[in-house]
This record gives sequence, structure tokens and C-alpha cells, in this order.
Amino acid sequence: MRKAIVRPVGTLKSYIGGQTEVAVDAGHTVRETMTTLGIPPEIVALVLVNDVQQAKDYVVQDEDVVKLIAVIGGG
Repeated sequence: MRKAIVRPVGTLKSYIGGQTEVAVDAGHTVRETMTTLGIPPEIVALVLVNDVQQAKDYVVQDEDVVKLIAVIGGG
């Protein structure tokens, strides 16, 4: 099975039990992968795949490293 790594940043780590990264199956969109992990897609502001910005509809490929960065609240 093809695998990729998801690395949530900051508070998003809480959705994967505080881990710094998790292995996921490739072949799904970033949005589908987030949903599978229990990370609400609407709270993710930035998706970096292999350090290149991508849309949430990007299909995760074998050996990709996907970094998820949350919306920063304030006001």
C-alpha cells in the first residue's frame, strides 16, 4: 500500500493524539485525509505538500509529506 506522512502543526496535533506525524494511505485528497483523521478541513488554513502550497483537493501521492497549518484566531 502506498503511504504518505501527514504533519499537523500546532493545535492540529491534538486531533492525532498529540503526535507530530501520522502515516496515511496515498490516493485520497488532502480534504478526505483530514476528514479520516478527524481534522475539520475548515480549520486548516494552509496545506504544504513537500514544502509546496497545495489545495485541499490535491490527491496525496506515495511518499508525500503533507503539512497542515491551522487558521490563526485572534481579535
